[in-house]
Amino acid sequence: MRRTSQSDNHTDTLLVPTRRRVAVASLELGMYVCELDRPWNETNFAFQGFPLLTPGEIRAVRSCCDYVYVDDTRRVRLQHGAPVATGTPRVRKPQERTYHALSTEVEEARAAYQDGSQLIEQVLADVQHGRVIDTRACHGAVKRNLESMLRNESAMLWLIRLKNKDLYTSLHCLSVSIMAMGFGNHLGLQDDKLQLLGMAGLLHDVGKMRIDPQILNKPGKLTPQEFEVIKRHPVFGLEALRAQPGVPEAALHAAYGHHERLDGTGYPLGSGPGQISYMTRIITIVDAFDAITSHRAYDCARPVQAAFEILRSGSGRQFDEDLVLEFIRWLGAFPVGTLVELHTGEVAVVVEKHKQFQLRPRVVVLRDAAKQRCAPRYLDLAQVTVDAEGTPYRISIGLPDGSFGLHIADPELQSILHPRTLADFEQAT
Repeated sequence: MRRTSQSDNHTDTLLVPTRRRVAVASLELGMYVCELDRPWNETNFAFQGFPLLTPGEIRAVRSCCDYVYVDDTRRVRLQHGAPVATGTPRVRKPQERTYHALSTEVEEARAAYQDGSQLIEQVLADVQHGRVIDTRACHGAVKRNLESMLRNESAMLWLIRLKNKDLYTSLHCLSVSIMAMGFGNHLGLQDDKLQLLGMAGLLHDVGKMRIDPQILNKPGKLTPQEFEVIKRHPVFGLEALRAQPGVPEAALHAAYGHHERLDGTGYPLGSGPGQISYMTRIITIVDAFDAITSHRAYDCARPVQAAFEILRSGSGRQFDEDLVLEFIRWLGAFPVGTLVELHTGEVAVVVEKHKQFQLRPRVVVLRDAAKQRCAPRYLDLAQVTVDAEGTPYRISIGLPDGSFGLHIADPELQSILHPRTLADFEQAT
């Protein structure tokens, strides 16, 4: 090995004759990754070769690879611990998709969601009784849900809010599957990887079917002994899925690892970041968010903003920090299906997100300024829409489900999703 020159108390480029293999645990800032231990198209990196300029980029490589090859002839020179070169690995831009209006997509989304609900209930029953699950049907359901999401994700994002706490586990699995695919699309993953994410989400919690229902659905706080029982469900999930034909490896990793933490304090193994795959990190975030915002036998749903704060507070320790930021950016400050109060005091529900303007979704007003029931009124906040005084409409705050007698699962809100109603709303703007 030959060193070039030294100046200003820093070392210039190191020259070596060939590339070398490096375990991801040994990666350092400044190293130039020239080859992975898998094809580039199986990752979310936009460049086939890049320098490691930030700790987040090292984490991204560790999340999807066991080892890589580095080219020391292209190692980035550092000054005072900071890179002096540009060019970073970053997620691909989402592909351009054919967009369907919400009124057009909602019926197909509803049919796909209902069929998926029935399927996952059957899958969980099969796991509970030790039967072979229909993995082919699971792949088909995931693909159908993905196709709907890609046409207009707001339809599915609305439907996954409709959980019955008595069916929490099954609908939670379906919701995590759907949300993970939407998030993965935001990250720029290819369609085949999105389907793997969907399967991982759909099957991640099957191990709970082998937990005593009295413990699983206990309304009060678990004892330490009961919590130890709950902590075994990832092991049960791995055992159940490993014996099934047609279950992708991503689903095995997610079932076993979705309660692991980056700081090594999770379960069942207490794995560190090097053992938690990229897809499992995605499932972990979506799983936590959906659980926090859902009504369960032992906990009430909390507002979206509270869930975001929990994810932020756990970033770097429990959750991948970069993915948390992207997840919040994807869902937006006021996700589909959440209640909001407008600057006028009126209360509305978000029915469709805007691709660019997070704070300006499409909403339907359901309560007037005095918080009394009123005729539904559609507002597209991305358009110049003003109140009686000429002030543009804006959202003041988000509200928890149930505010002012408005529950997402009630017929009053569900009637909004009728295709004819939506079409009338869309034509009015």
